[in-house]
Amino acid sequence: MYRIPKLIALAFLLIIPAFYFSCSTSPEEDVEHFENLFWANGDTLTYVGIETCKNCHYDIYSTFIHTGMGSSFGLADTHKSAIPAAVNAFFDAYSGYWYKPYFDKEHLKLLEFRLKGSDTIYHKTTEISYIIGSGHHTNSHIINCNGYLFQAPFTFYTQSGKLDLPPGFEEGHNSRYSRPIGLECMSCHNAMPTGFVKGSENKFEQVPMGIDCERCHGPGSGHVAKILSGNITDTSKLPDYSIVNPKRLPVKLRFELCQRCHLQGNAVLAEGKSFFDFRPGMMLREVMDVYLPRYEDDEHFIMASHADRLSQSKCFIKSKNKMDCTTCHNPHVSSRKLGDKYFNEKCQSCHTSTDCSEKSPHRQAADDNCVSCHMPVSGSIDIPHVTIHDHKIGIHKKISNKQKAEKIIALQAINNPTPTLRSKIKAYLQQFERFEALPWYLDSAALLLKNVDKEGYIREWIHLSYLRNDGQLFRNLFPIVFRLIDNEGFNTTTFSNENAWFWYRVAHLTSTVYGNEEAMKFYQKAYQLAPYHYDFKIKYALSLAKIGEYENALNLLKEVHQSIPHFQDVNGNIGYILMQKKEYEAAEKFLLKSLAEKPDYALGYRNLINLYIITKQQKKLIEIKQKLRDYLPDLYTEYQSILP
Repeated sequence: MYRIPKLIALAFLLIIPAFYFSCSTSPEEDVEHFENLFWANGDTLTYVGIETCKNCHYDIYSTFIHTGMGSSFGLADTHKSAIPAAVNAFFDAYSGYWYKPYFDKEHLKLLEFRLKGSDTIYHKTTEISYIIGSGHHTNSHIINCNGYLFQAPFTFYTQSGKLDLPPGFEEGHNSRYSRPIGLECMSCHNAMPTGFVKGSENKFEQVPMGIDCERCHGPGSGHVAKILSGNITDTSKLPDYSIVNPKRLPVKLRFELCQRCHLQGNAVLAEGKSFFDFRPGMMLREVMDVYLPRYEDDEHFIMASHADRLSQSKCFIKSKNKMDCTTCHNPHVSSRKLGDKYFNEKCQSCHTSTDCSEKSPHRQAADDNCVSCHMPVSGSIDIPHVTIHDHKIGIHKKISNKQKAEKIIALQAINNPTPTLRSKIKAYLQQFERFEALPWYLDSAALLLKNVDKEGYIREWIHLSYLRNDGQLFRNLFPIVFRLIDNEGFNTTTFSNENAWFWYRVAHLTSTVYGNEEAMKFYQKAYQLAPYHYDFKIKYALSLAKIGEYENALNLLKEVHQSIPHFQDVNGNIGYILMQKKEYEAAEKFLLKSLAEKPDYALGYRNLINLYIITKQQKKLIEIKQKLRDYLPDLYTEYQSILP
């Protein structure tokens, strides 16, 4: 876009400013035209990175890198980590694993182990690649397996100085090293572009080292080229449209920009959009609708719901689109360095001391700190061991334990008052699948689907059938599905993998209703559309193995193993297929690997027992007998009669 002839571009810049300033003074701002003013929304620009930006903006750079955004991501070393060197191990009572992070010179590693009395009966060491989180609240940790990123099973909660499981790993949900870090996660916690590999869920060719300038200012290649050519705009007189300066945006669009990452929730992408598509100056609903559950007491909030809570405040509502996040926050300076006085002065710029109805002794005890009363520090409902300021400015009531457990009464699109029917249906399906498996979400989706055309909403119908495992519904849908096999709209690779997921769900349902042989072609389609998505590759391989195509199945499974060697199921399935081929020595090797990755992997033990019985290895059967006593007493009881 920066190839616009200079004379035309200059005329354009001279005409626009008057229009901009006349619009920006209106309470009900017309924001639609702003999207095309800034070059950042063009499709020819690229990202240049923070190191390029700092050449001209070093003062801003030097403070920004100490903010939560600027320190959001980094290498797992002693410079980035907040974990003290002498931290104690912690225990997950549900899984029986202990976890102890430690530093090997500069590098962070994790020791996972189990104890029987004072004896260590299992241990595994994993190298940690990255730390996600600024350290203001938490440090969570990521492992890198040949470009595939997974969350490690420990988080350091810096506010409380506590080492514990990450959010979502608690109470028996410890997924250990298998939770993928995908594009949705990375697109908020890091810079653009993320290096994401299309056709995968969590593979990255490269990983940036933290949120940078261009997340809020847009891709900078056009701006850099313009400056280097000597074409410099006097921004005290005119806007420079080669880069987005958020203060030039209408307040509404500034708020939309912050909402991109500070409105966490159930994100439903618009048709044909991906998490790459939002740019500064756009309305967020052009790319996604973000849904949040509403509760009866309305005092619940999650960690990254700042925008939602602020929008419920009387201050925000009464400002009539004049208040946004930057009214109080300077995104280039850490809030911790600004202090209470700075934020209280922001309150007092609109309110006088006589506005406060609190009794004088209470005010004095709080040192007239507006924030401490009207934005109280509290825990969020999704992240343990942390406290944050509730951004709903107002007079707050304390929530009882009963209220904390109150029921959800609605699922609401926070950033879009008029979401499409398709968006609402997807929201209910995703909420059930990703967040809370409450039946009423599926009932709500079914109710919305009841009177719509099945062919026009076939993705949503299939998703509903898949989540309910409803074979009868799928039988009714199958003729429509069959007609879509060669439909181009269902056979392209996308960043969100929606087509691959469609065929994967079809394959699962087909396997249940019509059998594996009929399902194979659909598993193959899912794999071909997302060749780097390991789940699709594994399922296709297993469907091949079921019909005896062992070589093709082994090749696919070994590809997964080569990239991600710690998947016990992949090791176990390779071992099982090698057993079927009577390659017992190789089979034993992979079955033992599966047990080294998960010492209570029941299927691995079953197959290894069968292998040792077939190969008459009595000594090894005796060894297994002891391990079953330690790890799987129920399986020990089942096999006790046939073990020596």
